[in-house]
Amino acid sequence: MMKKLYAFLARAPALQGLTVQVGDVGPVPGTAGLWAGGITVLDRRQNLLGGVRQRCRAEFTLRLCLPDTRAENETRLLALQAWIAAESAAHRTPMLGSEPQQECLRAEQGRMERAEPGGTAVYTLRLQAEYTQLYTEEMQ
Repeated sequence: MMKKLYAFLARAPALQGLTVQVGDVGPVPGTAGLWAGGITVLDRRQNLLGGVRQRCRAEFTLRLCLPDTRAENETRLLALQAWIAAESAAHRTPMLGSEPQQECLRAEQGRMERAEPGGTAVYTLRLQAEYTQLYTEEMQ
C-alpha cells in the first residue's frame, strides 16, 4: 500500500523538485516524508457463502520541509490537494481494494506545523484512502 501511494505522489506536480521518502523528514529543505497512520474498518458484511466485504479507511501523513516562503508553500499545498482531488475523481489513484470504482483518496488539513530556525518550515497534510476489500474462502 505504501509503495503504491509513494509512486502516486511522485507524479504530483506540486511535489516536483522535492525528495519524497518513507518516514519523517528532518530540517532539510526540499524533503517530504510519508508514513501510515493505520487502517480502520468502517463496515463489514458477510454473505451466505462466507464471502466478506469490508469498507476500510487508511490514513497517511505527508510532512514537507520547505524554505520558509509561506505564500509559495501555501500555494503548493493547495495545488497538491486539488491535484489529489482531481486524480481521485478521475479514478487515477492507486488501487488499494477490490472495487476501483468505489475508491476515494482525499487530502485534508494541510497546514504549517512549525517554523524551524534556519529559514525552513514544516507542513503536514493528511491523506485518507477509502476502499472496499472483498475476501472469499479461497483467499484465506
